[in-house]
Amino acid sequence: MSLTRLDTAGSLATPDELDLNRMSPAELEELAAPWPVRWLYRPGPGEPDRAVNLYAGGGGWDFGVRDVLRHDLNIVGVELHKDASATARAAGFSRIIADVRSLNPKHPALRWVRGLIVSAPCQCWSPAGKRAGQDPRNQDLLLDVFTMAFEATFGHWHDSGPCDGEGECLTCTDPDWDGFSGYTGPLLTLDEVRAPMAEMTDERIGLLAEVLIWSLTLTAQWDNLRWLAMEQSSALPETILDGIREELWSADWCSAEYRVLDAVDYGLASRRKRVFLVAARHAYVDIDALTPKAPMPATTATQALGWPEGIRVNTRGVRKTAGGNCWSADKPATGITSKIRGWYWEHGKDRTFSLDEAALLVGFRPGYPWTGSRSSCTQQIGNVVAPPMSAVVIGSLLSRPWEDRLRQYLTEIYNHAPIEPEHVLAA
Repeated sequence: MSLTRLDTAGSLATPDELDLNRMSPAELEELAAPWPVRWLYRPGPGEPDRAVNLYAGGGGWDFGVRDVLRHDLNIVGVELHKDASATARAAGFSRIIADVRSLNPKHPALRWVRGLIVSAPCQCWSPAGKRAGQDPRNQDLLLDVFTMAFEATFGHWHDSGPCDGEGECLTCTDPDWDGFSGYTGPLLTLDEVRAPMAEMTDERIGLLAEVLIWSLTLTAQWDNLRWLAMEQSSALPETILDGIREELWSADWCSAEYRVLDAVDYGLASRRKRVFLVAARHAYVDIDALTPKAPMPATTATQALGWPEGIRVNTRGVRKTAGGNCWSADKPATGITSKIRGWYWEHGKDRTFSLDEAALLVGFRPGYPWTGSRSSCTQQIGNVVAPPMSAVVIGSLLSRPWEDRLRQYLTEIYNHAPIEPEHVLAA
C-alpha cells in the first residue's frame, strides 16, 4: 500500500483516467455494475447532479425531491428490502437491491457523485425498539469505528520532517517521500473498520457508521462530493451526532449541523420527530433555512382523510399503556408505525386504515404503488422518510425554494375526495 501521496483532505488516491472509449458496451456494463453505465462519464452541461441514497426504502427522499420540491436530482438508491425496492421502482425511482456494506464507495462509477443521503435503520435507537444503541459500550464501539473510518480514508496528518521513532513510520521510511506535511492516506481497509461492529449487541447500530465510511471515502477518493443529508431517530445521542461532525470537519468539510424536526410542524397530518444532519463540503450550512418563514398550516387526521369529526382511533386493542390506547382524529395523528395495519375506529372495529390513508398521514399522494403484503407495505410506510421533510431538508441544503412548494403540495394532497370505506383493506 503506497502512503507517499501527502495532501490536504480530498483526492488522496484518484486513479488514472479510464479509457472508456475503447470499451465495448458489455465491458462498460461490467465495469459500471451495479451502477448505471452513464455514471462512468463526467456529467455534461445542464445534467442534474448525481446523488447516492443509502438505505433508500420505498422512496420518501426521492418523492420529496421530485414531487414536492420539484428539483431534478439523478438519485440512485441502495436498499436491501425487495418489496421496498419494488415500490420505489414502480414509482419511477432507481434502486440497487444490496446490502450497503457489500458495495465499494471507491467504485469508478461514483467518481462524479455530488450528494449522499443516508437513513440507516433506527430501531436500535428508537423507544419503539430495544434501544441497544443507548448502551454506553455500543456507543464507544461506534465512535471507535468513526475514528477508524478516517484512518481508512485519510489516515493521519504527518508533519514535515521525519518522526522521532526512526524506522517505525511507513511514511518516513518510504524512499519516495518528499518530506512535506499532509495526510498519509489509507492506513486500514474498510473490512478492518467494520470489524468492531461484530462486538455490538445489535448489528444495526453499526449501520449508522456507513454515513462516514461512504462520505469520507468519496471525499478522499474523488473529492467531488459536495453535500450530505442524514435522517435518524430523534433519540440518537448527541455524542454520536457530534462524532460524525468531528470526523467530517477533520476531512475539511466546511460545515455540519443537525436539528430535531417534527413533521407536524411542517403541515403533516401526523407527528414524525426525526433528527436531520446536513453537511456541506465547501459552504456553510444555513441550519435556520429549515425553519419556515411563516407557520405552516396545522392539519388534523380528520381533515387529511376526509373523515367525520369525533373519530377516535384504537392502536392497541384492550391493552392499556401510560399513553392510552386511542388518539383523536380531530388532532394530528400519533407517529405512524408499521402497527397501523391493525389500527381501527374505536366505535367500529371493522373500519381499519387503507394503505392510501396510512400513506397520506406521512405525506404521500393516494395511489402511491406500495408493493408486497399488507404487513410489508405498512412497514415501508412506517420506515419511510416523509416526503415533505425530504423537500425541506434537501431544499434548505441546496438553497432551493421549498416553502411555497410544500404549501402547494400539502393543499393538493389534503384537499381531496374522502376515501370510501369499501376501499379500506381488512387487517
